[in-house]
Amino acid sequence: MTTTTTYKPKVNLSEELGERHGREIEDDFGGKGIAVVVPDRNASAAAIELQAEAAAHQMILAAAGCAATVYLTETFYISSKKNTVFEVRLTDKGLCLKKQSNGATKEQTIPLKDIIGCRCLRSKRRSRGSSSCTCASISSSSQLKVVEENSGEQDETDVSAYLYIYAYILKRSRRGGFRERTTITLRFRSFDRYEDNNREAQKWRASIKQLVAGEPVQKPVAYQPRDTRKMLIILNPKSGSGKAREMFQQRVAPIFAEAEIPYDLHITKKSNWAREFVRVRDVYLWRGIVVVGGDGIFFEVLNGLFEREDWQTAIDELPMGIIPCGSGNGLAKTVSFLYE
Repeated sequence: MTTTTTYKPKVNLSEELGERHGREIEDDFGGKGIAVVVPDRNASAAAIELQAEAAAHQMILAAAGCAATVYLTETFYISSKKNTVFEVRLTDKGLCLKKQSNGATKEQTIPLKDIIGCRCLRSKRRSRGSSSCTCASISSSSQLKVVEENSGEQDETDVSAYLYIYAYILKRSRRGGFRERTTITLRFRSFDRYEDNNREAQKWRASIKQLVAGEPVQKPVAYQPRDTRKMLIILNPKSGSGKAREMFQQRVAPIFAEAEIPYDLHITKKSNWAREFVRVRDVYLWRGIVVVGGDGIFFEVLNGLFEREDWQTAIDELPMGIIPCGSGNGLAKTVSFLYE
């Protein structure tokens, strides 16, 4: 846990934030997400006990030669639930959430492969006429509005930094597997200045980003991706029932935003348009190609790549993906079956 000399304890947080604050945290770590949690720098008895238990557990694992590498660890608590403490650890395996409440302990690790991204945000300035009470704006995660740091709409009275971690956790059912969207929101407000709180949140963001990207964990203040190129999206609006564009905007574009992956969207205009596009364009301007449509448009793009003189390089360097929006979607089903 990071130690500081400028921290001033906050008192009576439950009244300041409202009794309903954190009410969406679920005992079973369900897919609706873990709502706002506040760093506990006050080192309550439950927190100290949890930290000691975690240290002992880590020593046992190390002795057995199977310990995970821990990059960051922090103790959090929920203002609306007394005697409830979370230990959040970032390891080379994933994000470990360990909850201790009234002597009971529950733990879950969200694998790195299920985490797609994270973002640091600020609370949004309340509109005129809304309540000036602090708890009115953040009494529940559903009411909390957040914006980018330099949006011009941030609430300067709230010095908190919010770290949103986005994961799509693989679930199993009788019909097969599906991914359930989960958002973990950590609120950093240990300091009296937003810049100090944001520095703590950015440290977590940078480490998570590096681990998800398969990069060595360093200690920069702000994360910068190694590959800044955009993703090339080729969408066939005629595929299947003709709802490919709608599906992309509603279900796919938000995932790119959560992962902070920029993209260029190109809509096909006629038959073989995509084939000609990838055959003659400088495809190395993009980091990869995602096809939105059915099997036909995917193979159209693939054939266009094979018709290039540098086809071998293009195939080796450009990963391809498909968002199934066709009638049969045989290729996507085959890929899904392979990874099952």
